[in-house]
Amino acid sequence: MVPSKEPIGGEDADYWVRQGEKELEEALNLTPNTKVAKNIILFIGDGMSLPTVTAARTYKGQLDKSTGADGSSAQLFWESFPYRGLSKTYCANYMVPDSAATASAMYTGQKTTFFTMGYDSSVEISKPESVGPDAEQTTMLDWAQAAGKRTGFVTTTRMSHATPAALYAKTVNRFWEGDNNILESIKKGAVTEDQIKDNNVKDISRQLIESEAGQKIDIMLGGGRASFQPESYKEIELDATMRGEAGFDYDDERDIWDNYRRDNRSLIDEWLLLGPGRRYITNKTDLAAIDSEATDQVMGIFTNSYVTWDDMLEQKPTVPSIAEMAVASVKFLKEKSGPEGFFVMIEGGRIDAAHHNGNAVRALSETVAFDKAIEEVMALVDPEETLVIVTADHAHTMSMGGYTHRELDITGSNPGDLGKDVSILSYGNGPGFKNLVTTGEGDYTQIDVANVTQEVNGHAEIRFKQPSAAPMNSETHGGDDVGIWAQGPWAHLIHGTHQQSYLATVMAYAGCVSKYSTREGCPAPNRSSGSTTTTETEKGW
Repeated sequence: MVPSKEPIGGEDADYWVRQGEKELEEALNLTPNTKVAKNIILFIGDGMSLPTVTAARTYKGQLDKSTGADGSSAQLFWESFPYRGLSKTYCANYMVPDSAATASAMYTGQKTTFFTMGYDSSVEISKPESVGPDAEQTTMLDWAQAAGKRTGFVTTTRMSHATPAALYAKTVNRFWEGDNNILESIKKGAVTEDQIKDNNVKDISRQLIESEAGQKIDIMLGGGRASFQPESYKEIELDATMRGEAGFDYDDERDIWDNYRRDNRSLIDEWLLLGPGRRYITNKTDLAAIDSEATDQVMGIFTNSYVTWDDMLEQKPTVPSIAEMAVASVKFLKEKSGPEGFFVMIEGGRIDAAHHNGNAVRALSETVAFDKAIEEVMALVDPEETLVIVTADHAHTMSMGGYTHRELDITGSNPGDLGKDVSILSYGNGPGFKNLVTTGEGDYTQIDVANVTQEVNGHAEIRFKQPSAAPMNSETHGGDDVGIWAQGPWAHLIHGTHQQSYLATVMAYAGCVSKYSTREGCPAPNRSSGSTTTTETEKGW
């Protein structure tokens, strides 16, 4: 490719002077908002590393034909938020964390053990007897409910998956999503039946239905129906997808998750019987038709496993997008909340899943869908009274490299050394290593990199696995810091490099909940009748 001789997008010397002056003016005019955060919205892009943000920004710009080929100068919606920082994502015992420990840190203000949630770092993975009397932690969900706020969550993963589950569940194994998972762990010798019984261990799906926090959630939307349904539903559900191909991986394009309940309980029916005004919905039409006056609480489970990939939604017309779920949840919470406001967590969960598959382009697609959800939600709320935080729970090993000209497609390749193309997006490890076949024995010069991309309609095929440096069946998380972007009351508290657990402190302080309910500037009293006591709400602080 021969680069254009003209400045891209008219970016001459005067352009950069004006750009600098504009950013300076915006910075000089920043005024901290010290009002009480009536509403708090936490957006979590699961696995949304900083390279993912940069690449998704470019991808978004290149999808917009009005900007031409260049996408580097584009902007994701939340990048306009005035306050930014970095989050240290390591957990109590691992420098590269998992989603359960990181979500727990953001909600409780305590870093905890890898693969666990809802406890402090004294607990051990898969050892329920390690849970001491003071290990259990309360979360932002508990604090918001105690303060009389309406609450909810949205996820494109399963409702029992790590990021949403850490709001309401306590477990020493994040994979105990249903009772079937616990029974499988017993069968494999990872834990004994006595350990489960003696410590009154409950699976995560059951905790959503039986815990006080779970029962009080006003709206919850996502996937993962199987672990809430008895085994008798198995044949019905799998018939609708492709019976005989049970099991799942992160691709999960058939929506199969053979994880039905062995105790034959229908947790969905039990949830409906907990009180009047509860509504269970299963499709996009019902989601759009929610009547807040006639409905007190909503449970929407739209898929058997993960929510459908954004790029496949046209093939699954009954499944809502993350933007549709996010908008519906915020509208419902706004209409139901009083002066106390609401708290909601909205997760773009399949950014992470695409990265695990080595599908970089699909990860960017999911990030752009997440961006759309944030933009549409922000149109519904008053920024003067709503603290909005956008962040990620952890990073991934995807990188963006090669001395790449701005007019090249971010999903494609770039000329490299030895006359061979190099993929612009690649991974430190993962399944894409298998694309790098050799033409003969010898050193690295024998690697055939001709198959570094598979182009369809001008972009790399969305299911193509970008090359990786080390072979693994599933690409791993990364240990690098992730971004934090904030807007609204007390958003200026996001100002540097923070411990991930600091986010819980900021939300509690801004919203006058938990230990900060009586701080200067907060209305008093700030607790609903019959709510959790101060001692219970502030446990662990």
